[in-house]
Amino acid sequence: MSVENNKDVLEEVPAAIEQDITPRDMMKFAKSILLTLALIFILGGLSQLLKPDSGIFEACKTILPPIATLVIGYYFGKSG
Repeated sequence: MSVENNKDVLEEVPAAIEQDITPRDMMKFAKSILLTLALIFILGGLSQLLKPDSGIFEACKTILPPIATLVIGYYFGKSG
């Protein structure tokens, strides 16, 4: 009895394509981070209106501005 060895050949495709990151890409990424932070802050404000003693808005006031400052400082603080 002849058993055929049916091996599938896999193509070698790189897991990631290496491309240069442009300043426009960095700005898009910063914009998406800041937009997400703004949406979370708005949702925290709405939670304050719905349930005033939940403490979610206080946590947002404490946590989100330093993250936004970090993003803005990194992307806009570079010279050259």
